[in-house]
Amino acid sequence: MEYILTIDQGTTSTKSTIYDTSGNIISISRCRINQLYPENGWVEQLPEEIWGSVIKSIKNSMHIAKIDFKSVRSIGITNQRESILLWDKNTGKPVYSIISWQDRRKNDLNKFKEYFDIIKNKTGLPPNAYFSLPKILWILKKIKNKNIDNLFAGTIDSWIIWKLTGGKIHATDYTNASRTMLFNIHTLNWDSDLIDIFKVPENILPDVYPSGHVFGYTDIKFMGKPVEINAVMGDQNSSMLGQNINTGDIKNTYGTGSFIMANTGKEIKKSCRLISTVGYSVSKNDVYYALEGSIMNSGSVFEWLNSAIKIKNTENFNIYNYKNDLYFVPAFSGLGSPYWDDSARGLIIGITRETKPEDIFSAGIMSIAFQTADVINEIKKIFNVNKMKVDGAGSKNDYLMKFQSDILNIKIFRSENTENTSSGIYYLSGIKSGLWNINDIKNFWKYDYTFYPSIDENARNKLYKRWNKAVKRSMKWL
Repeated sequence: MEYILTIDQGTTSTKSTIYDTSGNIISISRCRINQLYPENGWVEQLPEEIWGSVIKSIKNSMHIAKIDFKSVRSIGITNQRESILLWDKNTGKPVYSIISWQDRRKNDLNKFKEYFDIIKNKTGLPPNAYFSLPKILWILKKIKNKNIDNLFAGTIDSWIIWKLTGGKIHATDYTNASRTMLFNIHTLNWDSDLIDIFKVPENILPDVYPSGHVFGYTDIKFMGKPVEINAVMGDQNSSMLGQNINTGDIKNTYGTGSFIMANTGKEIKKSCRLISTVGYSVSKNDVYYALEGSIMNSGSVFEWLNSAIKIKNTENFNIYNYKNDLYFVPAFSGLGSPYWDDSARGLIIGITRETKPEDIFSAGIMSIAFQTADVINEIKKIFNVNKMKVDGAGSKNDYLMKFQSDILNIKIFRSENTENTSSGIYYLSGIKSGLWNINDIKNFWKYDYTFYPSIDENARNKLYKRWNKAVKRSMKWL
């Protein structure tokens, strides 16, 4: 029997999953990775630690599955997006740490304000420190004495591809390239105008291909034979495919952040306050686009609450048991969609002498649903929304999902598999391996529960209006 290996390199862990060709998960191995906070607002990771976690998780998953590397038919890679690193192409050594997508260090973007409309029109992205370009510019400025011609720059997928192929292939896919602020989503190429404006040497950038493509083959030292790497996608894009998001459908993944994507089919839809981006691409002539809202803090809210507020029994915490007049804005690293305010900071408002730790915990969880509502209300300006598919660790909280349905007044379909990221890249790798086609995967996704709204319109409007007031008070703090 043959198998497909998927590598899901995320913000807090790397997960390798072995699937058989019938869609069954044979084994999973997850390795935690660290985040570094060298200065206020800075978030970094170590390239070699991430590479080590990839190799370790692959070996562990193969050991658990009790299969031979020779049985692996193909590999799919999905990864945290926007995070960037630069390395010496001759020695393979990174010249600086990975700068995370969460990073909000001071940058020079405001020097290019006259080009902001051009950037948005070409890339679909609002100029912001969230994306890769400001991080590339910061590193290039930091290492100005280095020989730039010897460097490669890439998102995490490029680093993994380069390492797995023994330094032979420097490549990325449309979805990851579309998060850099240098990629033209209309022409599907690096944009020469933007490269000239920002003076980024094009030779350091990876070759760009569709998500479904034979990127290269693993070096024989890793698996005893060359294995085809035939699918690469950003993690949220992979989740979108994994949840079988058809044109007009919407998904939200509640991970470290929350990422809402609406499939706009083969048409690029524009929004002043949201991201227009490549959704996924089966081939060069089969590209699907999306409108996206990126929320910077979602699962990280749970982490902060658990470390800052010591209460018991937080599993599936019931927010309906506590006060709803307390508001928590988790702008730990600024606000993403639809505000795009890097100077915002976290805020808790409505505290009285009667406020208990559980009330703050409840408000923190509710903030995740409110932030999602901010994005969905922008999407509603483009087309009708009456349902949303959800996955990610946060979706396991029944009360969060119920409140999400209440505050949006739509149905919420929770995925049976709450981790569709590896599923999506598995489906695409299977398509490129000739096991099925894009229409076949429509029957793969299943949901385990549907949440329906039950609060009245007046209660909904009152809650959301006060949330908006709290958000405004958190903005432009710095």
